[in-house]
Amino acid sequence: MLKGKSILGTLVMVVLMAAALMALTAAAQAMPAQVIIIRHADKFEDRHKIHLSPKGIIRAKALSQFFQADPRVLEFGRPAAIIAMSPTPEHRSVRSLQTVEPLARELGLKVINRFTYGQPLEMVNWLKAQREFDGKTVLIAWQHLEIAKIAAALGVTALRPRVWPHETYDRFYLLNLSPQDGRLTSFRNLPQSLLFGDSYQAAALKGLAQPDTATFKQTFVEKLAPKAAPGGKKPAAPVWTFEFAGELHGDFSRFNDDTIPVLRIGGFCFGYYLTTLGYLKKDKQATVQMDEAAGSGSLVYNYQAADRKGAARRYAQVSFTWNKQSLKVAFTAEVDENDLKPEIDVPVEVETEKPEGLIVGAAQCYIAFGDKKYWAPAGLSYRGSGKKSREAEGPEVYQASLECRDGILVFMDPKELMER
Repeated sequence: MLKGKSILGTLVMVVLMAAALMALTAAAQAMPAQVIIIRHADKFEDRHKIHLSPKGIIRAKALSQFFQADPRVLEFGRPAAIIAMSPTPEHRSVRSLQTVEPLARELGLKVINRFTYGQPLEMVNWLKAQREFDGKTVLIAWQHLEIAKIAAALGVTALRPRVWPHETYDRFYLLNLSPQDGRLTSFRNLPQSLLFGDSYQAAALKGLAQPDTATFKQTFVEKLAPKAAPGGKKPAAPVWTFEFAGELHGDFSRFNDDTIPVLRIGGFCFGYYLTTLGYLKKDKQATVQMDEAAGSGSLVYNYQAADRKGAARRYAQVSFTWNKQSLKVAFTAEVDENDLKPEIDVPVEVETEKPEGLIVGAAQCYIAFGDKKYWAPAGLSYRGSGKKSREAEGPEVYQASLECRDGILVFMDPKELMER
């Protein structure tokens, strides 16, 4: 009888020890489901300045929205914790803290700033010991020279580039971790794509016999007022023209009254919100023809304004034509702002300092037809020229001409957006 009790007691002890060991193992393996690492936002060229530059402040505000809206970082919800490198007397930078403060305010979180420069491993070890972030997302903002150490401590073994580039502020590391053992299951180095000039990743045109293309031309002429115009006379308003053509290949035969056509080029935008084909049928400025049986249709929308004589005049037009093979989009405008007040502005602004000589740049472009969406990943590259001239006793005139000949648009696959 005693022997049986001894065996039973031993079994109970073994079970209790196993349970305790499992609990300790689980605690040791506790990890967030996702860790996101960013460098602090943009800084001044002067290394003695410890705060974010004006562009860095803008990026910090943009990151606040990014971490609440971009699907790439929301797989496990918004950040449950925000960790930022804290300043020291030797490393006085407050940029990491400034970068995440707008997001922390939005989420009602207190930034964890107990670790400083030189303590990335201590920070990771502390994170591994926490249980409250299990299965959640944790954001880390740090100085770029130590980010590789943080990634390595979390399991990244083949980091490229090995050192975060000095001039780069616009990327983020996305690490997914196993809920069973806390080991790294995936690592991605992705672009934020938040501000003008940010880096982009290559977009592959998969299986296309023909690329989806866009072109545009723009002219802009403005008489410049002299520094002391007689009688306070106002300068003449600009005169400008714009021509855009886009062609997307594919089957666009699935549409109905709820389909929304969208064109965005530079600062011009048509569509969004209530601009459905059904709504446009009731608009006096639109002509909609739909043949759902044939899978084709067209939309023409005219912009009108009263001229100086009070007569209504068309000055711009947007058109969409679609069928089972393609969608064609066009936008034209011919505007004399001395004669009428247009509802729209010149799509590509060239007014900053009235640039002369060679002009180069990139204009944003986005086209959507219902659930099919296309964009120019790095914008539509254009080039042109600007000059100032004067004839006889007339005022000085500024002229600029821009052209995009070979713009490429890319289909925005919702699944691939998670990887861009």
